[in-house]
Amino acid sequence: MLVLLKNATTYAPEYLGKKDILVCGENILSISKDIPSESVASLGGEIIDCFSNIVVPGFVDGHVHPLGGGGEGGFSSRTPEGFAEDFIEAGTTTIVGMLGTDGITRDHVSLLAKTRDFGEKGLNAYMLTGSYRYPVKTITGDLAKDIVLIPEIIGVGEVAISDHRSSNVSAEELQRLAMDARVAGLLSGKSGVCVFHLGDAQTRLEHLFKATEDGTLSPRQVMPTHISRSNELLKEGLRWVKERGGYIDFTANEEFTHVILKDLYDQGVDFGKICVSSDACGSLPVFDDQKNLTELKSAPVNTLMKVFVNMVNEAGMEISKALMPFTVNPARFYRLVDIGIGVIEESKRANLLIMSKDLETLGVFSRGKFLLNRVSRGE
Repeated sequence: MLVLLKNATTYAPEYLGKKDILVCGENILSISKDIPSESVASLGGEIIDCFSNIVVPGFVDGHVHPLGGGGEGGFSSRTPEGFAEDFIEAGTTTIVGMLGTDGITRDHVSLLAKTRDFGEKGLNAYMLTGSYRYPVKTITGDLAKDIVLIPEIIGVGEVAISDHRSSNVSAEELQRLAMDARVAGLLSGKSGVCVFHLGDAQTRLEHLFKATEDGTLSPRQVMPTHISRSNELLKEGLRWVKERGGYIDFTANEEFTHVILKDLYDQGVDFGKICVSSDACGSLPVFDDQKNLTELKSAPVNTLMKVFVNMVNEAGMEISKALMPFTVNPARFYRLVDIGIGVIEESKRANLLIMSKDLETLGVFSRGKFLLNRVSRGE
C-alpha cells in the first residue's frame, strides 16, 4: 500500500523543513520536496495533505508495564494492565515492556502474549526478560536463551538495585548479568542491554560504576532508570553520563520533568544520552521511613506527550531537541534506530506522529498504516 503525506513540516527529529513523505508497505520510500500526487494516485495510493502540520517520529516508550505492576500493599494494590489503544492515543508507536516488583503472580509468558497483542494492533512491541529479583526469572530458564530465541525479547530488566525491594545484587553479579545479556545480543543481532531500577538507598549507582570500571562491560550496555528520584541520585546519574558516557532514564512527570531537562540542556549535558519513559501501568508507590507502603497509584500512559509539550510550550525548547529523549535516544540505547524506530529516514520503518502547530495529536502512523487519523484527506 502506498501512502503519501504532503506538505509535512518534518522533524526527523532534526528539522528537515516542509517535505512530502512517501510510504510503501511498512517503510518510507522517499522524503522529498515535491512528490507528484498524480503518480501516487495512479497506483492506487492514498494521499494525505498535512497542511504544513508537524510530522515527527513516533514516540518510543522504553519502560512500560503492559501487565500492570504494584502489589507492594498486597493483592488489592496490583495496578491494572494497559491497552494498546491508550498508547496509540498518546502518540507512542514503540514500547518496551517489562516486569517489576511482582515477578511471581505475573510472568513472562503472559508478558510475551501481551507484547504480541500490542504488535498485532500495529505497535512496535518488545520486552525484557527478568524482573526486580536476582537471579533473574526467565521463560527458558536462561536469560541468554530468552534473548537469542524469542524475537520480542531484546534485553533484561528491570532488575532492582539500591532499593529495599531488590535482591541486594553485588557489582560482580550485576556485571556478570549484563555481560551474559550482551553476548546474547551479539548472537541474536539485538541490543542485549540491561535496565536497572534505582531506589533510594545510599549506594545509588555505586555498583554500576564498579561493574564498568575494569573496561570489560561497556556502560552503554546498561541504563539506570528513575534517575530523578532524588537530587543526589540525579547528580550521580549526570556523573554516569559525563564520566562513563552511559544513558540515564527519567520517569516522566508532567509537573517538573520538563524543567529538569531544560536545565540539563542549558548546562551542556550530553542530551543524546537522556531518555524519558512513562513507567506506564506500573505502580508509583510511596513508603514511610520504615519502608511501609503509604500510597500507591498507577503510572499514566500519556506522560511522554505531556512532558514533550511542556518542553516546547513552557520551557521554550526547540522541537528538534525536545524530541530526542522520547525518540532517537531510547531507540539508540535499545539498538532499534537501525530499522527506523525513533527517526524518520528513507528505506527505514515508517513510525510517524502528525501534530498540529499547537502540538495536538492529529495522526499516528505505525508499521505502514494509520492507527489514528484526524488529518483531513486530500484528493
